[in-house]
Amino acid sequence: MVVNSDLSEADINFQGKHADEELQFYFHQHWIRMLWPLTKLILLNILVLIIGYILFRVLTIEDPTARRLLLTLFTAFFLITNFEFLIRFYRYLLYVIVVTDKKIHRIKKSLFMLDDHQSLDIWMLQDIFKCQHGIIQNILRFGTLILEAQETIIRIHFAPSVSEKYERLMHLREQARAQMGYVGGVLKRA
Repeated sequence: MVVNSDLSEADINFQGKHADEELQFYFHQHWIRMLWPLTKLILLNILVLIIGYILFRVLTIEDPTARRLLLTLFTAFFLITNFEFLIRFYRYLLYVIVVTDKKIHRIKKSLFMLDDHQSLDIWMLQDIFKCQHGIIQNILRFGTLILEAQETIIRIHFAPSVSEKYERLMHLREQARAQMGYVGGVLKRA
């Protein structure tokens, strides 16, 4: 999913952006990445509701201390499962790939523990691969982009519209190489 906004793309600043870089596009991972955590959250909440209904309505526990203890345990379990989903959701939103006319930035953050930023010059890209394995990836149009430059490899998993991103990156690489004086991958000296 490419995120569209009302802001002019030139006005968007991000960690590691240089003044002369122009934003081309940016994206998060495919929404399928959140499918299992959401399914797990829904199933666990339904399980808590069913067990709570059975214990408090059908079997009626008479001891107030036991009822409070069970209610406290259910509340703690409910909060833990919802907090786990919230952490995964933030991790999903804070993993961003930003492509400018000069670099590809992979920014991975979490609320407290993680702050990674990896950048790669577009004109230095030697190989760009796209991988779509399986029927789900082909139907939902996501996959993995593998970017290789000298001794650096960046793997971008769950890239949405992977074929479109692949073509745009190939085009941007050729534009960047032309600006640096490369024609057909070979440096032309004046």
